[in-house]
Amino acid sequence: MSGGRIATVFAICTSLLLGNLALPQGLSYTPVPSGFDFPADERVLLDAVSRGDEEQLRTHAWTVFAGLTQKTRQNDPNSEAVWETWYTGDEVFSAETGVQKGLRSLKRDLVAPRQFSPHGGAHLKAAGESQLSSTLFNQELKDHTRSEKLQLHRTLKAINDGWPAQTPVENRKVKDYPRGAMSLKLVWMPVAKNGMTAIPTWDEMPVTDVAGAFPPSSWKRRVAVDPSRSSVPEGELTDLPGFPGSRVVPLTAFHHFKLDAEQAARFGRDEGDYAVLVGMHYTTKEIPNWFWATFWWHDRPNDGPYAADRLDDTKIRGPWRNYLMDIAYDMDLPKETNGTPNAVFNPWLEAHFENGVNSNCMTCHQRAIWTEPDATFLPITRGAAPANDPIFRNSTKVDFLWSLPLEGNN
Repeated sequence: MSGGRIATVFAICTSLLLGNLALPQGLSYTPVPSGFDFPADERVLLDAVSRGDEEQLRTHAWTVFAGLTQKTRQNDPNSEAVWETWYTGDEVFSAETGVQKGLRSLKRDLVAPRQFSPHGGAHLKAAGESQLSSTLFNQELKDHTRSEKLQLHRTLKAINDGWPAQTPVENRKVKDYPRGAMSLKLVWMPVAKNGMTAIPTWDEMPVTDVAGAFPPSSWKRRVAVDPSRSSVPEGELTDLPGFPGSRVVPLTAFHHFKLDAEQAARFGRDEGDYAVLVGMHYTTKEIPNWFWATFWWHDRPNDGPYAADRLDDTKIRGPWRNYLMDIAYDMDLPKETNGTPNAVFNPWLEAHFENGVNSNCMTCHQRAIWTEPDATFLPITRGAAPANDPIFRNSTKVDFLWSLPLEGNN
């Protein structure tokens, strides 16, 4: 038997022993390719931040997005995107010491969204809504987490218990992650394999003078997703319950995949139904406070300020051109038109919650801590958190990553 065949058989047998069959065409972790400005020069980014150069910072965010969404096999239309080869929360935060390496099967670990519930609290879910969520992490974030054993409750407890009483808040923190670390949070909606499925569409700007929650069930417009066609004539409309004259869009307008039997059963769907990607965050440690970009699907993706600076279709292709984007690189700047701190949020996540449209990604994650008893990062805030914020009392900062207390082995 040839060396190549032996290696293939070995990989399959190893995967079977691990209880996770990886076929020869199984996944191998793929980083953001070279040429997509990741990680960028820290000095260049910080200079752009200091100048408030939105165009440069947005261009950088779109460039990284382009890298994430490249196909791992360029000539294969069914190839997964780069980010789909990344590590699940189970792979990063498992308490086990022997985590599988090399070829892995494509995993889509979907859960009900746990945004704003980092310690296993109740999921907030409006009637009639059925969002699905997943998180993924790159190699640098995984390696640092596991080398420092930050996935373990006992490690974080020992760090937190070890601070002398007078330790300043700014010094009570875990070891910083490397500049190449990145994490993703993804939001999906189910689409029936037959007929039209209504998907809410967010048309509002940040409403910084308005209080309240704005879950998708309250949004004013729907599109009708048709899974039977790969293209739909421009301007085709249909009547959805409560939403007459809704625009029809094909399934191919979204990044999507089919639900397998286990996924379908878990979420009360039919096998062969689809999950379509409606929202996505990524955050990178390229600057000390991390760089934040958030994306959401829209049927008019070339309109408005959130479409600005998108790269051309040689870099961002296919359904990925249908996502709008906002970025956060400062907790206060640029100021909103009413002079208040910057508001940056994803409508599929933060808008669910009271005052969520007045939130800022960085402010929330600046308050990411490990403590006992469990902490909460509600209520929603904007602007830099004060050093005497009660959340920091008797706690350890976890480098902007709520994933540590959320997904670790608690």
